[in-house]
This record gives sequence, C-alpha cells and structure tokens, in this order.
Amino acid sequence: MNFKPVVSRITIYPVKSLDGLSLQKAVISEGGCLLHDREYAITDEKGNYIIGKTNKLVHSLRTSFDPEIRVISFRQFNETTQVHFDLQKEKSEIESYLSDYFGKKILFHQNSTGRFLDVPDLSGATVISTSSLKEVSGWFDIMDLEEARKRFRATVEIEGVPAFWEDHLFSNEGKRIEFEIGDVTLFGISPRARCVVPTRNPETGEVIHAFPKSFVKRRASTLPEWSTLNEFDHYYYLSVDCLILRQKSGKQLKPEMK
Repeated sequence: MNFKPVVSRITIYPVKSLDGLSLQKAVISEGGCLLHDREYAITDEKGNYIIGKTNKLVHSLRTSFDPEIRVISFRQFNETTQVHFDLQKEKSEIESYLSDYFGKKILFHQNSTGRFLDVPDLSGATVISTSSLKEVSGWFDIMDLEEARKRFRATVEIEGVPAFWEDHLFSNEGKRIEFEIGDVTLFGISPRARCVVPTRNPETGEVIHAFPKSFVKRRASTLPEWSTLNEFDHYYYLSVDCLILRQKSGKQLKPEMK
C-alpha cells in the first residue's frame, strides 16, 4: 500500500526539558536545527543541566514562550497566574525565580546554534508519526494522544502513515537515510532511545509502574517486519533522530514530505 506522509505538527522546546511550543512553520537555524528549539537551558552552578531525567520538579513547572517579543512566562502546576520575563533584559530575574523554585542556585543560558540538543551534531530534529503516538498511548490506560506527545517530545510529527512508519527513516547503525520535507533535506540517523522521562506524567511527575517493561514488550510485538530495530540492543526506542544540513539555514520546514 502506498502512503503519502504529511507533516502535520511542528513543536519546538525553547527551554531544554520544559514545555513545547507548536508552530505553523519552522525555520532552519545556522546550527542545523529548528530555530529556537532548545535555545535556552537551565543548570546548577556546576553546569549540570536541570532536566526531567534528574529533577522531578521540572515536570510541575509550566512555561510559555513568545519568540516575537522575546518573552518567557512561568507558573507552577498548581498556580493560575504566570510570571513574565523579558529574555533580553531580565536574565538575573529569571535566574532568581528559578532558583527559588528549585531551591538551589540556578543559571539560565542561551545558545542559538543548537548546542543544548541531546545530540547536537547528529540530530537537529526528531520525527515521529501521529499513528505511533496513538498506538503507544493505547498501551497505557491513563494516557491520551496529547499526553503521549508531551512524554516523547518529538519536534516533527507525520500523518498519513501507519504506526511506526518512521522506522523507515533509519537502517543499520552508521547508515543515513536521506529524505526531504519541502526543500529541506534531512538524514535519518538512528532511532531515539528513551530515558526515564516518558515514564512520568509530564505535568505531575507521577510514574507509570513498569512503564519501560510494558513498552518494550508491546514495541517488540508490534514491530513492522521490515524494521531494523531488532538489530539494536533493545526495544525501548521511539521516534527517529534526523540530521539537518546546515547549508539549509534560513529555509522553512514545509508541510509535505516526499
């Protein structure tokens, strides 16, 4: 059966490990990633990232980001009022707010070239299909599609294909799969190994018991016969890390893939 993959959703995460921002279109940055994706990061005084993997308080901090006026807003999960900061003029105020929230000295960093991505030299975008997210959310009674999106934090979502279609975008380790979204060339590099973050509710931090074990069992049983995922060391993978050529800087991510 022939499928026509269509990019249906683009999400960036302006602050590493914090909330996403859905976009109508995305611009490729000079660093070979989506503009403003993981542009900011928070660390302790030693330079250790404050992320959901190591700090559960991250899950209860809601953020919003306006790239046009360069304003970021924070609120705690149980609050209704946001606190707004000018990203260009109020860095110290942002650090003070976050230090109070996390109970330790926090530093707020900016890098517009994608260096705060998990694998900046190999993955400027992560691709997943809507069908995959729906399939995975159905494995867990308390999870819906939107929650699955927030747990797995992919940047490019595709419709018009069956679950795990994106496994087409990787092959044997070390081999690149070239594809295009509009006039932007990408290379599928490898499946994205998951960490502890998807096991937790993205807003409360509540953990689904035995999540990795259940996920791995279902992923193996639903693996497409053509997928090469069984050649990797486990099945705790979802979405695909994709390299974007830096020469495409300034190009817009178009809505159709071919």
